[in-house]
Amino acid sequence: MGGRGNGTETPQTRPGRAVSWCDTQGKGADVTFSQFHRELEEIKEELLRMAGMVERAIRGATQALTHRDLELAGEVIRGDLEINALENHIEESCIRLLATHQPVAVDLRFLTSAMKINTALERMGDQAVNLAERAEALCELEPMKIPATLVEMASMAQEMTRRCLDAFVRRDSTMAQEVCVRDDALDELNRQLLDEMIGWMMEERRVIRRGVEWIIAGRHLERIGDEATNISEEVVFFVEGRVIRHHRFGEEG
Repeated sequence: MGGRGNGTETPQTRPGRAVSWCDTQGKGADVTFSQFHRELEEIKEELLRMAGMVERAIRGATQALTHRDLELAGEVIRGDLEINALENHIEESCIRLLATHQPVAVDLRFLTSAMKINTALERMGDQAVNLAERAEALCELEPMKIPATLVEMASMAQEMTRRCLDAFVRRDSTMAQEVCVRDDALDELNRQLLDEMIGWMMEERRVIRRGVEWIIAGRHLERIGDEATNISEEVVFFVEGRVIRHHRFGEEG
């Protein structure tokens, strides 16, 4: 590769040399290393910007659903284009750094986790759009009190979203694992909502359309919780180097 022109080997041009943040601690980092660090920080900043956009989209979608706000639902749907564009940019940046710098240790964990968190955030944005579309559909029907179980699910999904992102910012693996535990409670609420809606629709056939929309909305909220769990699992991997996917919390082993 490089380094042949003047016969001088640098940490970057030496064959097989991988880059890590620790290489620059007190060793007079060269321009290449400084650029690498700046690009890592840029990826983190862009992830945080995307996280803020997704969190606002979820909050807006749930508010549109619970308050029959057609205008807010439209804003959430239109805003998804920006989230998608940012996802593509972050992914391209991560792939380029992996290919050109061959990072190791915590840098490698950060980049691989960043790519998965990036994907999970984009999917959460998609679920926010789906939820906003349910809000639009329900606005076409006569007003009726939203099921308390669905309201509770909306609150829990927003809380899980907020806490998984806080865990990423703070590099807090304990908080991340607490989010994973909460996912079971959200799944149980989704099953409870399904049972309630089926019973309600059997008694009141005129509300079948509304009941179906609420069931679908509950599914979208449950998926948001799943993606919050996925992000939390990546936080644990980034911070501790442990893979906790498919782990049953509260059970031994």
